[in-house]
Amino acid sequence: MGLPHREPRRGPFSFKEAFRRLIRPLARALSAMRVRPDALTTTGWTLAVGAAVLLAVGYTRVGGAVMLLAGLFDALDGAVARESNQMSDFGAFLDSTLDRLSESAVFVGVIYFYAASSMPYEALLAGVAMTFSLMTSYTRARAEGLGLQCEVGLLERAGRVVILSVFSIAGQLTIGVALVAAGALVTTAQRFLHVRRHTKT
Repeated sequence: MGLPHREPRRGPFSFKEAFRRLIRPLARALSAMRVRPDALTTTGWTLAVGAAVLLAVGYTRVGGAVMLLAGLFDALDGAVARESNQMSDFGAFLDSTLDRLSESAVFVGVIYFYAASSMPYEALLAGVAMTFSLMTSYTRARAEGLGLQCEVGLLERAGRVVILSVFSIAGQLTIGVALVAAGALVTTAQRFLHVRRHTKT
């Protein structure tokens, strides 16, 4: 008599992995069309700058929609690179660099909007959100420079983009900024403690 068959255990649910599976058919189609990943990266950055301008002049709902589209391109570039086997060190460098520029541009647009609308506390909140959003990326990059894996924390870039985009579209930009500020602050602290724990002697 054979042993009863057991289903293999599945790991914890990952939003990142679920999203990768969702966009895989589109990534395969773009790969078949020979679309270069770097072109998608640059397109995503251009859209993010456009979203920043729209946010700055007060078109927050449209700006949020464009930001969400930019986020899609940002996710597709890596997926297409994997599907077409076009991964490269420069491509990874370009993606990371333009991601930081895109995020900074969006927050500068939001800060300008609040400043022009005489909303100093909201502008300060956006500055805090920008600071800790960039710090989440910096702490991971610095940790990886030390040879440590640092994919930990509550809110990664994709989550920040979705939150800010959705709340902008819903006409609740300040709530979105507050959530991003809080999530990015917690994530920065989590990564700091993670590196401290793994480097403590």
